[in-house]
Amino acid sequence: MVTCLGIFRELQNSPNRENDDAMVLKAVMEQLEIIKVKTSLMTPEEADRADLSGWDMIVPMCESYPRLMRLKNSVDSSTLMVNPPQSVLNCYRLKMVEEFLKNPAINLPATEIRTVGGGASLDAPAFGWTGGVWLKRGDVHNTCSHDVVYARDAEEAAAVRRDFASREISHMLLQKHVDGDLIKFYGVGPGRWFTWFYHDPQTARRLQFELDDLAAMAAAGAKALDLEIFGGDAIITPEGAIHLIDINSWPSFARVRTEAAVQIAWQLRTRLKAREAARRTS
Repeated sequence: MVTCLGIFRELQNSPNRENDDAMVLKAVMEQLEIIKVKTSLMTPEEADRADLSGWDMIVPMCESYPRLMRLKNSVDSSTLMVNPPQSVLNCYRLKMVEEFLKNPAINLPATEIRTVGGGASLDAPAFGWTGGVWLKRGDVHNTCSHDVVYARDAEEAAAVRRDFASREISHMLLQKHVDGDLIKFYGVGPGRWFTWFYHDPQTARRLQFELDDLAAMAAAGAKALDLEIFGGDAIITPEGAIHLIDINSWPSFARVRTEAAVQIAWQLRTRLKAREAARRTS
């Protein structure tokens, strides 16, 4: 029987989602057991001490740089990893923005990369302060409520930068605020399964847009980062334009966990079968 190891996400990288992140990975492992895959689960700390050789597949939700580099450098290439460490590293914000800007199919809000260090003043971005700016830490996704902060002007932005500096964050993004409906999407494949919902259904204006365009842009973003299991955020403007805000590896899938677990397990089993077939013909 083929084997699969799941590694939970670090608690500090699951702010307010600790249980949801763990539950979706457990649900996926349960589905894999049903479809003839022997599974096991480890915390990141347990995986640090474990011999990770011999697994047919490893599913890492972990995100810390040292841990990802250990997986990348120590796990044999014959072991499938979904998403692989490099793909998770691609989701670090600086790398993600760089990859998105290369792809004309991805409509990213106006974004500038800045170093955090410097004096108290903060030069205005080329797109100005009008309408407000989102300041985002440049490495991992949210670890707390002040990793992504809206600033109305230069004074508020400078205060956010000082907070980043106090936490030894080296780079940040300045991203223009885009008015519209904020939506969350989830995907597997890309191409196997896709769904979306409003972040706040109570305040959503339900602005019209083309679902095919949203799915295509999400798929383009996932492909740019080499992700198979992904989620993200987008803005739908009053004109129906779609702006891709963010994509991350192995989201919690909290609102759609049951269906997502089936689809993810199916994707993983498909990958394992393809590898088995390739071995037989080699």
